[in-house]
Amino acid sequence: MKDKKEEILKRMTPIFCKVFDSNKLEINYDSSARTIKKWDSLAQISLIVGIERLFNIKFTVSELADLKNVGEIIDLILIKKK
Repeated sequence: MKDKKEEILKRMTPIFCKVFDSNKLEINYDSSARTIKKWDSLAQISLIVGIERLFNIKFTVSELADLKNVGEIIDLILIKKK
């Protein structure tokens, strides 16, 4: 399971780099709007759209409302991909 989470994190990182316009951005499971300065509502939408396209999934509004950090996004992706 940890390997799958690591793989998803790796695949998601370019999306974060693009949205936040930084090739040096390092994200981890605890990364969130609190730890990344430019992470606002517009960035959130861009991230979600990019992630949905990358993994060919769709999130519901209620699923997104509860997400607090990257780790929770990864957990939700794993649930959606089952």
